[in-house]
Amino acid sequence: MEINSAERVIKKYGMLSEGDTVAVGVSGGADSMLLLSYLFENRKKYGVKVIAANVEHGIRGEASVSDTAFVKDYCKEKGIEFYGISINAPAEAKKAGEGVEEYSRKKRYEFFNTLCADKIATAHNLSDNAETMLFRLARGTSNKGICSIPPVRENIIRPFIELTGEEIRRLCNEYGVPFVNDETNGDIKYTRNYIRHILMPEFRRLNPAFESAVARYIASAAEDEDFIEKCASKYSAELSVSELKNEHPAVAKRVIYREAKRNGATLDENRLSAAYSLLFKNGREQLKGSLFAVSDGGYLTFKRIEDNKKTQPHFKAETKTVDIDYFNENSERLKKEFAFFCCCDKISGEITVRQRAEGDEIRLSGRGVTKSLKKLMNELKIPADERDLIPVICDDEGVIGVYKRALSERVEPDSKTERVLLMKISLEDND
Repeated sequence: MEINSAERVIKKYGMLSEGDTVAVGVSGGADSMLLLSYLFENRKKYGVKVIAANVEHGIRGEASVSDTAFVKDYCKEKGIEFYGISINAPAEAKKAGEGVEEYSRKKRYEFFNTLCADKIATAHNLSDNAETMLFRLARGTSNKGICSIPPVRENIIRPFIELTGEEIRRLCNEYGVPFVNDETNGDIKYTRNYIRHILMPEFRRLNPAFESAVARYIASAAEDEDFIEKCASKYSAELSVSELKNEHPAVAKRVIYREAKRNGATLDENRLSAAYSLLFKNGREQLKGSLFAVSDGGYLTFKRIEDNKKTQPHFKAETKTVDIDYFNENSERLKKEFAFFCCCDKISGEITVRQRAEGDEIRLSGRGVTKSLKKLMNELKIPADERDLIPVICDDEGVIGVYKRALSERVEPDSKTERVLLMKISLEDND
């Protein structure tokens, strides 16, 4: 079996080395079955050992069990070592307070890493990459997010990243590679399927080579991202204000973001901009809890300032993620227990809870207007001495809610919502 695109990608990114054991994640679908067949038939050419890894997620009942049996039988027929586990993803994800898709992905890679393989090969392809880009754009993302699914990440390789889903199915038919169809792939209530079956055809109507155009765009964005990362990596933990403020803002902000994350704070856009402003003035900005960015005109440092405990509130957040059907069935009880809820699928990056900050604003759900938090709190007649004690909920793009008082239009649940994030926030005792 020859697939020129896969061979070119493997060589381009140095995906395989002689002597590697490669665990192929196989679900039974066309993409993963073609990848398993290709790598197994070319194992001598690449000098590798190929094994199959399958996770039965317990999501689709007998159909899911049948798919695993199909993969196992295929491996037995071809003489491929098969390794598999079964989990009850819906029940386990609910218990863990995570979304089913997120939990399933985590468990898959945990299992793959138990196999002591040198490489883990997954069948993500060019169509997957285009869908991921559209998904992240819709939610709001950074240049790094635009890069979508990388060809190589640590020991994970994706030889089919330049093949479209249509090409993969054609190759399966051409080489007689059997596969099964997951009936849930056609259900457009799932965001991924909506993008695949509704949005992608419209983009192909505008440009039949849409996936290839996306691939070029992602490659360009990845080059820019790599350049910014390399520029930022030259800086040590001792950040000179004079050097940083003469850098391009993209590089300077990346340096600050990296150092803040090393100190335990993932900065949203507002906090990052506030920290960046310290390059041009003396002062300090609270980043998370007792962590502050401090500028004395010479250096930008990150410090834990514990004596601010009495004036800076510390919030304790309890979160839970449920699917939309469970939320709708139990909304009355859940809304009493959790005072904040939003569409989990629309959240960009990590959730943080902090006090209000200068420049904070929110586009209010149901009102279609954007207000600064200062104006909102004036409107709500919240006493000045209470305002810093009100939790402000943010993601990587900015404010998504003011606890018990406001929700951002950007994360409001709608007809496409699959998962709901629930939050209960309390003020920790600072004594």
